[in-house]
Amino acid sequence: MPPATVSGNIPLAVPLPEQINSPVQIRPNFDYFSWQSFIALNWPAASGSRGVPAQPGNPDVFLKATPGTPVVWGTYKDSEELFGQGNQRPTPWDSTTIPVNPCPNAPAGQKTLIFLSKGNTPLMQTKQAFSFPLIDQRNNYVYFDIRYNQAQYDFIRGQDADPASWLYLAKNLVPKENVPKGLQMPMSSPPSTLGSIMVKAAWRIKTDKDDASRYYSTPAFIYNPQTSTCVPATVLLVGLHIAHKVSPFTEWVWSTFEQVDNVPPDAGVTPPPAPPPAGYSFNNGTGSPATPNGYDYRPPVAPSIKAGAQPGASTLKPVQVTRVNPIPDTPQGASTRDLNAYYQQLLKGTVWQYYQLIVTQWPFQPGLDNFVLMQNGGVYPRDSGAAFPVNGAINTTMETYLQTQNDAAGAGGNSCMECHYGAGQSDFSWGLNRRAH
Repeated sequence: MPPATVSGNIPLAVPLPEQINSPVQIRPNFDYFSWQSFIALNWPAASGSRGVPAQPGNPDVFLKATPGTPVVWGTYKDSEELFGQGNQRPTPWDSTTIPVNPCPNAPAGQKTLIFLSKGNTPLMQTKQAFSFPLIDQRNNYVYFDIRYNQAQYDFIRGQDADPASWLYLAKNLVPKENVPKGLQMPMSSPPSTLGSIMVKAAWRIKTDKDDASRYYSTPAFIYNPQTSTCVPATVLLVGLHIAHKVSPFTEWVWSTFEQVDNVPPDAGVTPPPAPPPAGYSFNNGTGSPATPNGYDYRPPVAPSIKAGAQPGASTLKPVQVTRVNPIPDTPQGASTRDLNAYYQQLLKGTVWQYYQLIVTQWPFQPGLDNFVLMQNGGVYPRDSGAAFPVNGAINTTMETYLQTQNDAAGAGGNSCMECHYGAGQSDFSWGLNRRAH
């Protein structure tokens, strides 16, 4: 692998050895790609532009950034700007105007959070959620946002002069899904082509009990579905999914990160780290209540949020969470755990030292020749590029209730690629598949 760097340039390729013997052998290469992507996407954003890093070649810009500095991925377009505009055409990439805005009182460019589970929002009344809400140890809901980079946003938005290219409209999308290999979004490749990137984030509300120095934090407006209003709060980043369509991996490369205080460490980690100073975000630090499948109970899919209850809804009951699928400890000496320790030391002195890569998942046999749509008889993982690892690629903040294969059976599976394979005709994008209208 090339040496690790603190760079604002998103990697455009996975650095692979000439001789590949097994997927475990090259796990460090993909984990390196994940960490380099994590740094670049969380790089301070240049003011006045979307998706542009400020001085990407100057490590001090990242290492000395002030708390709450806007980051590159945070300037990407929100999924609601693409799919939530009704009869309005989504605005161009550089526009800050949102014609249909669930939080019209929010300042321009302010983060707005409307998702109560990774796949659902109160504004999608007719859509069935993939999962259930998550409640942290401070009795607050966790909120989610989904963002697309320019390559993906512009591809779905289409050209102004060609209405048939507007793929957020189902009438235009369906014909492109119904070709033998489904829709294909832009793909990254060296030396300079940046393809499609989807980012999903999990946030919890900051309280006076929290140590914000251990989190990336940002101001946000949070949608209350009962009052149809938005209230301001400071939110803390607890989970981050990155999906990058990078050549030759037609089935994408999937990276998922968490803040280290989310849940207790995996069994077998020696020496066991001390509990975080302010406690775990999603675990009370004891073995009670029990979590046989990684959680103790599932809150209602359609929660009732009382007016004024956010933040600090004291009537809510925290979900006790543990990690069922451990962070990989292979190959020995260069495992995901090992790379986490290396990068946490590299980023020491920043909030990012308190984040960890949970797993990277990728197609070991990529390419459209190895891809068969599920509706055409395709079987996972064989026909999804021989996904590796096959299952257990789970983020405790976004797939809390899907950590076991039994629990995940009705939701498509307990890994990124297995779940998104169900949206293979939409190039693995459930947002596009479910929300084109």
